[in-house]
Amino acid sequence: MEIRVSTINLMKTADRTLLAEHRVRFVSFMALGSHENHLGYIVHGGPKIWYCHVYQSDGSCADMARAIQNACNARYKLLLAKQEETKRTQKPESPGIFSFFKKLRRKSPEVERRTQATKG
Repeated sequence: MEIRVSTINLMKTADRTLLAEHRVRFVSFMALGSHENHLGYIVHGGPKIWYCHVYQSDGSCADMARAIQNACNARYKLLLAKQEETKRTQKPESPGIFSFFKKLRRKSPEVERRTQATKG
């Protein structure tokens, strides 16, 4: 298994041929087994398609789980940074119809003078 910020690559141990590649952004669930020698994760593969991968190791799978967790966290931070940049580069929203009605509700100076003249 090869874990990067954007992908998880599943490879054959003997000749390192690529068996599958999953995007980190589509990882929906991950868990360690009760004895930490099992690791499983679920990846969304499309409409109504989910892939579940479970690994068994002679040692602990905690390092693999931490690597996937770090990749997910890095991906999330990139997403937040991209959203912040989009907010900064977007044009300010137009005032819309509410500001139009606020302007209508405000009285013009002449209407204000007429109102005061009738009161006084």
